[in-house]
Amino acid sequence: MTPASALESCETALRQLLVHVFAEKHGAEWFGAVFTPEQIAQFEERRDEEQKKRLRHGVATMSNALIDYTQFFHLLALAEKNWELVTPALGKKADTMALLRRIDGLRNTVAHNRPLLPFEEDLVAGIAGEIRNTVTKYMSEQDENGNYYARIEEVSDSFGNQIDAVQTMHSQTSLAETGLTLNIGDIVTFRCRASDPHDRPLTWTIQTWPGHNEPFALVSGEEVELQWKVTEAHVSTSTAVWIRLFSDGPYHRWSTGNDGWAVFNYRVNPPAIGAAT
Repeated sequence: MTPASALESCETALRQLLVHVFAEKHGAEWFGAVFTPEQIAQFEERRDEEQKKRLRHGVATMSNALIDYTQFFHLLALAEKNWELVTPALGKKADTMALLRRIDGLRNTVAHNRPLLPFEEDLVAGIAGEIRNTVTKYMSEQDENGNYYARIEEVSDSFGNQIDAVQTMHSQTSLAETGLTLNIGDIVTFRCRASDPHDRPLTWTIQTWPGHNEPFALVSGEEVELQWKVTEAHVSTSTAVWIRLFSDGPYHRWSTGNDGWAVFNYRVNPPAIGAAT
């Protein structure tokens, strides 16, 4: 894992943990309970600026959730101020905050594409891995079946649509209605991450409906990329891409024989009238 990927996985884990514990405490409107109106206005401005800039350059979908426009130091401040909520996941405050501050101190170097020293790369990977693992373990414990079965942590497509651990914890089939229209020949990449409480090998499949009679890809690993090339077999006003997770254990979370689902819906245009097929 590159330093940038390690930092991203650490930040994602911390965000998911904070969303979970604050929603448990304050309910659906938790964001306004933990941030000031001034901070919320700053996050809204950052979101609007980033969406305007990136949409202009062809990014089709971006998150509207304001938590995604916070910075790492905001997350650290929230965790430190509300440590009693995150203690079950992150443990002793003095120990974990020291690790988080150390990784925060290296973020600027990575963000500006300056190389880290070898020991710094190892440090970032180690700290990020520890934070991610402790959060994953805690989130799995919130799932009554989390001590037995593998679970999806995050799946995102190349347009920015995302299904995360909070969704997959509460739903057998987590669905992302992308609202996107694709054309034959387009390629969509899905980045997938999962964990297993018993460290068993994990396998992912990707399949479409329509087009479900086509051979489907099998990829192994906790973190993988899956690709879907749009063909005529996928033409529909509602084309579903089904991504499934399996451990190699004898038992699985769902009666369908898998441990997790993530489904993304798109519209796929037919070829132009008169076009060669």
